[in-house]
Amino acid sequence: MIIDEINENIFEDFASKHTLKNFFQTKEYGSFMKHSDFNVMYVGGYENGVLVAASLILHKTLSAGIKYGYAPRGFLVDYYNKDMLEKFTKEIKAFFAKKKFAFIKINPEITYATLDYTNKTKSVNQTNKELITTLKSLGYVKLKDHLYFESLLPKYTPVINLANYSFDSLNTNMITTLRNNELSGITLYTGSMEDIDTFFSFVNDKTAHPVTYYKKMYQIFNQAGKADLLLVTMNYSMYVKYLQKQYAYEQVNNDRINSEFRNNPQDQDLYQKKMESDKLLNKLSYDMVDANNKMVDNKEKEILGAAFIIKHEGRVTIYISGCDKEFNGIDVKTYMYYKIIKEYKDKGYLYLDLYGITADFEDTNPYKSLNDFKLKFEPTVYEYIGEFDLIVNKPLHQFLWSTNKIQKEFYRAKDTTNH
Repeated sequence: MIIDEINENIFEDFASKHTLKNFFQTKEYGSFMKHSDFNVMYVGGYENGVLVAASLILHKTLSAGIKYGYAPRGFLVDYYNKDMLEKFTKEIKAFFAKKKFAFIKINPEITYATLDYTNKTKSVNQTNKELITTLKSLGYVKLKDHLYFESLLPKYTPVINLANYSFDSLNTNMITTLRNNELSGITLYTGSMEDIDTFFSFVNDKTAHPVTYYKKMYQIFNQAGKADLLLVTMNYSMYVKYLQKQYAYEQVNNDRINSEFRNNPQDQDLYQKKMESDKLLNKLSYDMVDANNKMVDNKEKEILGAAFIIKHEGRVTIYISGCDKEFNGIDVKTYMYYKIIKEYKDKGYLYLDLYGITADFEDTNPYKSLNDFKLKFEPTVYEYIGEFDLIVNKPLHQFLWSTNKIQKEFYRAKDTTNH
C-alpha cells in the first residue's frame, strides 16, 4: 500500500461513499478547522493504483517542531479487513514519521455496545470488541474510557431512526401537550447568518468557543447546504388569540364547577377542582396582559431558543442547542426537539443524532437531567469503541508526555457542547 497526500475533492468523493462517512470527515470540516488553530491535510491509501482508504488529518506542532495528528471519527478504512488495516497502519506510521509526528489520535464511529438505560445494561458487539484487541496489536494505544464528556467527541450517542420513528410510542401526555403548543403561536423557523448572535445568546454558557467559531462553521457548512440554524419563536398576536380561547374554555369549566360547589360546599374534591380552575384562570389572565403589553411595546415576536444543525448524507446532527427552559408553562426545549424530529423525518432524512449523553446509569449522575431529556424521545444509544493514539514515534511521544505538552493539549477543561 502507498500513502500519499490527496486533494480535498478526491478525498470528498471517496469519503461520501464510505461506510463510516460522517461530517467530521469532510472537506467542509477541514476548511473550518483551518480557522481553529489546526493545519489540515488529506491522505489516501492506494493499492494497485486504487484508493482504498483515506482520512482528513488535523495537525498541530506542540514543541520543538514535533507534531501530532488527529483523524476525527477515525480513518476511513475497512477495519474488518485485518490485512488492509495492518498495511494501512504500517504505511501511515512511516509516512508521518518522516514529517516528525509523534502520534495520531483517532476515535472511530464504530459501535462497541448499545445501552439500555431502563434496565441499566449494555449489549456488547463482540466483533467490535475483538477489533479493539486488533487495534492494540497494531500499535494503537487505547485511552481511558470515561462516563461523561472527557473525550474529544461524544463516546455515547443517542440516535433516532427517522425512517421508522413514530411519536405514538412516546408519552401520551407529552405528545398531546406538544401538539397543543403548536396552536399557541410558537413555531420553528430557519434562520440565517444574521441570527447567529441570537443563537449564541442561548448557548454561550455551555460552550468554550466564541461566537466567531459558530459564525465560521455556519458559513462553511451552510454554503455546502449542510447546515441549518433553527430558531423557536413566539408570535404574540397568535399567542393572545390562543390564550383567549383557553380562557373562554376554562371560564365555562369554572362556572360549572362553581355551580356544583354551591350545591355541595362540603365536597373537598369539588373544592380542589375549583381552586385549580381559579388558579388557571388567573394565570391565563396574567399571560394575556403580559403578551398584550409586549405588543404595545412593538414586540410582535420573541425568540425562545435555537439549534445548530449539521446535515450530511442522510444524517442530521443537533450539534448544539439552547433555549429558555420554559415560557409561560411551555416547555420550549422539548417542543424544539419535537419539531426538529418531525421536520427532518418529513424531509426524508434517515437518522437524527442527538449528539452526546453519558453512560452513568445512577441518579447521582450530574448529567442525569440531560440524559433524561434525550432519552424521553426513545433513541437508540450507541457506545463507540473509544479513543486511540497511534504512536508514530515513541521517543517523540515520550518527550511530549514528559514535558506535559500532551496533558496541556488534551486534559484541559473540555467544551460541553450541546450538554
